[in-house]
Amino acid sequence: MSRKIDILQYRKAMISFFLASIAILFFMPGGGKFKYEFNQGELWLHEELNAPFDFPVYKSETELKEEHARVTKLSLNYFVLDSLVVEKQLALLQERIDRDNRREFASLKETFITIYNRGIIDASKISELKNKSIAIVRGNTYEETPVSELFTQISANEYVNNAVRKYYYADNLNLSQFIVPNLIFDETLTSKIRHKNLEAILPTEGMISEGVKIVAHGEQITPEVFKALTSLKKEYEKSLAGGNRFLTILGRTFLVFCCMGCIFALLLTFRRTMLVENKCLVFIVTLLTFFIILALQVLKMHPNLIYAVPFTIVPIYISSFFYSRPAIYLHFFMILLIGSFVPASFEFVFINSIAGITAVIGFKRSYERGELFFTGLLIMLVYLIGYISLKLLHEGSLSDFTWYIPLLFLINSLLVIILYQFTFLFERLFGFVSISRLVELANTNRKLLRDLTEIAPGTAQHVMQVANIAEAVISSIGGDPLLVRAGALYHDIGKMKNPAFFVENQPAGISPHDKISPEESARIIIEHVTYGVELAHKHHLPNAIIDFIKTHHGKSLVYFFYMKYMNEHPDAQDAVQKFTYPGPNPSSKEMVVVMMADSCEAASRSLSNPDETKLNDLVDKIIDRQHAGGLFNDSNITLKEINTAKSIIKNKLKNIYHARIAYPN
Repeated sequence: MSRKIDILQYRKAMISFFLASIAILFFMPGGGKFKYEFNQGELWLHEELNAPFDFPVYKSETELKEEHARVTKLSLNYFVLDSLVVEKQLALLQERIDRDNRREFASLKETFITIYNRGIIDASKISELKNKSIAIVRGNTYEETPVSELFTQISANEYVNNAVRKYYYADNLNLSQFIVPNLIFDETLTSKIRHKNLEAILPTEGMISEGVKIVAHGEQITPEVFKALTSLKKEYEKSLAGGNRFLTILGRTFLVFCCMGCIFALLLTFRRTMLVENKCLVFIVTLLTFFIILALQVLKMHPNLIYAVPFTIVPIYISSFFYSRPAIYLHFFMILLIGSFVPASFEFVFINSIAGITAVIGFKRSYERGELFFTGLLIMLVYLIGYISLKLLHEGSLSDFTWYIPLLFLINSLLVIILYQFTFLFERLFGFVSISRLVELANTNRKLLRDLTEIAPGTAQHVMQVANIAEAVISSIGGDPLLVRAGALYHDIGKMKNPAFFVENQPAGISPHDKISPEESARIIIEHVTYGVELAHKHHLPNAIIDFIKTHHGKSLVYFFYMKYMNEHPDAQDAVQKFTYPGPNPSSKEMVVVMMADSCEAASRSLSNPDETKLNDLVDKIIDRQHAGGLFNDSNITLKEINTAKSIIKNKLKNIYHARIAYPN
């Protein structure tokens, strides 16, 4: 029956990954991909490449920018000559001149027509134009005129005064008031013609005919060869978008299903529980699908923008809620899938792989002050150093390294820091436990732990010692020290119901068990597990902590009272069930360590005058009995790790009891 349930649950996981793959395929860009990877300055390590068809040679992005800048610089500014201005100003001038001076007005009129026909421009425009030529529009035609040949109001006034100085009224009349600009800047026409000139720039510069050699094996990829290869790649992918449509789609489908299938297989092999738990499965599949589709959409906007996408948040989330190893696996295959569509695939995969490992290692300590921002900065530096290193390796220079690349890396790191704050939301939605949450739970000022200190002070001291011992062990053999510490602090909260029945809370020589039967004693002792689980649910402790409460005794016997009962009832049968904890047995290395530390620390309190020999024998006896009883079988702890744990627990107990070391004679 259990096997059928497992198959059903794995079937759900397979369906989830299948649907995710379909969604990714739907958002994938059309067309195929050029099969060669190349970089300027490197050697061509493939076979000799000849042009498979006629194709144009495209100008580089730098060349197009320079040509655009040159066209923009040489483009004329268009000014419309307003013919009505001279008529208006001459009419005003005529009103100011006496009737007796009509003959002189005729000469003055001719001078004014001369300056207005040449053109008067606003002096503020002179500095903007920087002595360039302009286009003067007269009706439907225009003529290019140097700015130096135009009048300003000041130079036009000087010209008029010099021309009419012989007339008597020249000194009595201020002619400057009749001189105004008649060249009006036409911004719309200027932009329209400039845009037309920019559109006329050809993106290509020549053709390469079919069969012509592009590059030979072992030949260095020069700038000219690089331009030809880039042009061939562009035309090749464009042709695949139109032809061989079925084969292109088939290749993309195999690629996506291969990557997603590898992720599924890795989880099935190493972290099967992540596929069985529905919430965990939904979270992982949704997270992967979202970031893959996001990357594909960003690539459509601009390839370089892909470096602003915070891919490292994916392994950070997974390692924060689950484990580091699957986090790195999932990140690598996600990057590998996305990298197959990024122009510089190796560069993208390499940089993001290193950044992902850095993020997992760094954010494992993000509960410490300042570590979150330090790790974000470290991720940015890894991106930047990796990008610069590959640029230098491939091209030998940073000539095309633009200022916005570091900005993209900075945006990436800031987004990682911001998105990390959403762990709180995911904890509430999916019931996960993050590093930050564990830090909160391990705070001894929390109400539940304060209640334990007040109600069962001996137990409070016991759990603190267990937490210290277990944390030291798990740090040595490998595991999650913070999870172990939090689990150890809460594993005995159920003892608050009947604290006096547990030895650590009893005054010397006084035990309420002396007045009740072994069965009743066992029931009260076992009840601290079930009541602890109830109390944990009441205080909304996460399942990861509740598991420590359930498993810290596993399915072991309340051995003391079982033996007492059997001594009193030697013929009793089926008594084992009454004296057995409900379990289950520990399912992880962390739970096993808490079980060992709890049993050894509690038993050490019963020793009179504990010394090194007594403590060593006690630890060996307890842990060997647990191991032999199969309590560790459901976990992934090894025999070597068990022996290491024994050694550490012994040393910790010696330090607690200050046991004298036995020196040789």
